Amino acid sequence: MGARARVQENRQFLEHLVKLLGFYEDAVKILEGDGQQRKRKRGWVGSYGNVWEVVQGFEFLLEVLEDYKQLASEIPDPEHFRININLGWEKLNKYYSRLDETPIYYAALALHPAFRWGYFENEWKDNPTWVTKAKQMVREVWEAEYRHLQTARSTVTHEGEEPAAKRQRKYYNPFQAYCERTRAAPRCTLVKDEEVSPADRNGEDTDELELWQSSFEDGDNEVRDPISYWHERRRRYPRLSRMALDFLTIQPMSAECERLFAAAGRMVTPLRSRLDADIIGMCQVLRSWLRAGVIDDLDVLLLPVANFSAEDEAEDRQWMRRFEETGEEDERWE
Repeated sequence: MGARARVQENRQFLEHLVKLLGFYEDAVKILEGDGQQRKRKRGWVGSYGNVWEVVQGFEFLLEVLEDYKQLASEIPDPEHFRININLGWEKLNKYYSRLDETPIYYAALALHPAFRWGYFENEWKDNPTWVTKAKQMVREVWEAEYRHLQTARSTVTHEGEEPAAKRQRKYYNPFQAYCERTRAAPRCTLVKDEEVSPADRNGEDTDELELWQSSFEDGDNEVRDPISYWHERRRRYPRLSRMALDFLTIQPMSAECERLFAAAGRMVTPLRSRLDADIIGMCQVLRSWLRAGVIDDLDVLLLPVANFSAEDEAEDRQWMRRFEETGEEDERWE
């Protein structure tokens, strides 16, 4: 084989490898956000860094690797490529199996109204023992920590008004397309809603987890913000909503924490090295609220006052600009 032909084969090999690694990049970028719903650059409302997408991330990448195994015969030097694919699959599966060490990831996915148990029963239909184990892990936490949790009773029985419809996303990277495809979860094999007696519904022994898993509402498959979903149903499912909010708000990666450390470091310059930890924390909370749209502007106490000198006012304006830039820098990765 000539040198030119060899170079061409190596180029084709690298092109396939770059495309494969692009799938990993898509999954990692989606999972390293802060989990906060906000308006994104292209006008859609959504969140990155959702803990319920971790299991989907592993399934997506394993599916991609399986596809590349089938394509190996069409790739130059297929044996070498196939070996690398198998090694990647083994490493990915090693970390995937470690999800069994905590119920966090399974609980977050099971308590998302668009997935529930149906996701596991559909995606793991060839491995029923996996489904049983995931359900058991979630149920153990429910029974031990939440089912008999004391909650304050409320006389209000109706749900709050539904939030305004948000613009749906119409474009996806491959990982997001996979997550979208798996949203249509089938009804799970649990006790049906109509089979639960009214006495059980009103009694202290009501199993909110089983009741909710078997009670489907119109539009559940379209839910994009499960945190708001559970907040609106906190009176109907006081204990289960507490569990759902505890798990769904967990950060799946440390990326956002590292961004916070970097932002705080940029805030505490040598000229402001004596700021108290409370002040630094307060400013970072305000920054988070400002980015998330919780507040539209800063309090007047944090803005320059009239009796400041022109030099002080200019310095404060510069500080305010740097404060806002920390949020802008964090959004560039989107």
